[in-house]
Amino acid sequence: RPAAPDGPPAAHPGVVVERRLRALWAEEFGVTADALASDASFFDLGGHSITAMRLVNRVREEFGTEYPMLGFYQEPTLRAMTDHLAGAVEEPPEQAGPGTVEHIAPATAQQARFATVHAAHRLPEVFNVALRITLGGDLDAAALRTALTTLVERHEGLRTRLARAGDGWEQHVLRPGPVPLPVEDLTALADRERAAALDRAAAEAAGTPLDPTGGPPMALRLLRTGPSTWVLLLVLHHSACDGWSVGLLLKELAALYGTAAAGVPHGLPPVGCQPAAYARWQREQADEAADERKVRFWLDRLDGVPFTVGLPLDRPRPDTPSGRGGTVLFTVPPELRAAVERLARVRGTTPFAVTAAALGRLLARACGRPDVVFNISYANRERRAFESLLACTVTGFALPVRDAAEGSFAALTDRVARTAAECMDHALPVRRIAPAMLERRGVVVPDRLDVGFAYQSSLEAEVALPGLTTAVEDLAPAAARAELTFGLVPAGGGLSGFAEYSADLWDRPTVEGWARDYVTLLRTEVTAALEG
Repeated sequence: RPAAPDGPPAAHPGVVVERRLRALWAEEFGVTADALASDASFFDLGGHSITAMRLVNRVREEFGTEYPMLGFYQEPTLRAMTDHLAGAVEEPPEQAGPGTVEHIAPATAQQARFATVHAAHRLPEVFNVALRITLGGDLDAAALRTALTTLVERHEGLRTRLARAGDGWEQHVLRPGPVPLPVEDLTALADRERAAALDRAAAEAAGTPLDPTGGPPMALRLLRTGPSTWVLLLVLHHSACDGWSVGLLLKELAALYGTAAAGVPHGLPPVGCQPAAYARWQREQADEAADERKVRFWLDRLDGVPFTVGLPLDRPRPDTPSGRGGTVLFTVPPELRAAVERLARVRGTTPFAVTAAALGRLLARACGRPDVVFNISYANRERRAFESLLACTVTGFALPVRDAAEGSFAALTDRVARTAAECMDHALPVRRIAPAMLERRGVVVPDRLDVGFAYQSSLEAEVALPGLTTAVEDLAPAAARAELTFGLVPAGGGLSGFAEYSADLWDRPTVEGWARDYVTLLRTEVTAALEG
């Protein structure tokens, strides 16, 4: 009987090497491994100088040995690469199934940070990014499972665990395999029991910590709640995603489900960058002189600004925070969102600047100070390849807002826009500035600012799986990363808002009042600025 194209596993010493290389080539071209002919030219397949460099870098990383670029250009075939490497590397035992380590790379700065703080946090479930996706219609569960499997194959960050490496961290990328997605059928329960069971499942999903060092940073549950209603509970660890990534994941999931249900190839473009490549890019960007210039910028920009907002508390701040928290949800209606966007256009800026200026004014009035500072996030996706990267890339940094309490709101918006742009050009986390502030200014800076703000314009909270009605709801655990974080996400023509707060400091009614005050202030100030 003729052997399969790859031959039996022990046919010759290069079989395992070829299999590993074939997987790298297939990923580069976005095809299945068995679609690649061993003698086909890399460049005839559509490769070019950049993709060749990327492939050779992956080969060096995968096999731990140098591979000459000149040699690759001279013989750009899978067979030639296999022959070259078969005698240069020791082959691993034949055990490379799903879940085993595919390759190892240094962790990104964000992965390392989250791995460190996860281990130290009293309630690590605070780092869960949990979604409840309600689906109505004739769901093809097998197609959904296929879509999720393809999603994990495409994005290494969804199959990565983090591990200690000396005094740092590294990422262990696991080999892809089928994503298990058993159906939990709740249809036999009475209406009230079914609703309670669904709420318990959602709370359990949001409140169960995902350990980024213990396995892949994603958990899934699919529950059937009626003849044509389903709920997908999807949880990611924050080390593997940010707002941009969640939007990307939802868009790709919808596209992959549609093509899987139709039985046709998905046609999505190859992923432009994986977390390992992003980590290498970060290291290449390291520049001590540039960092020192950034530090000097921040010493000047933050001079005299209090590093705590000083909001009134419902109870004294404990010596040791418990991590307990809650989340208040609120809505900015479509007509107010439209007004915010109109003012942004008039002032030549973005809705972020308008909404951040409103928060600055709210905080300044609440604490009785003219100047406040709060944490904002920078996407860190300066390269086109990073647009398709499913990972956490954000850097948080301080946004000082001076003379925020009174005066022209249009002028305040202009100042916030200008300051935010300057700060983005010099983005450094507060913890990187703290030593210099202490040494050169004698000012003690907290490791984390007490108030944060996020305008997640890249996160589309709406996704449409073909043939199904789809509703996406954020599930917040009963924990808080900071003392108070305000956030806005485009949704349904308006903005979906949240205020995550520390239960050590405030009762829910207090934060609900601030959320109402924020929407009222935003409406009043934006209306006056447009009329003026």
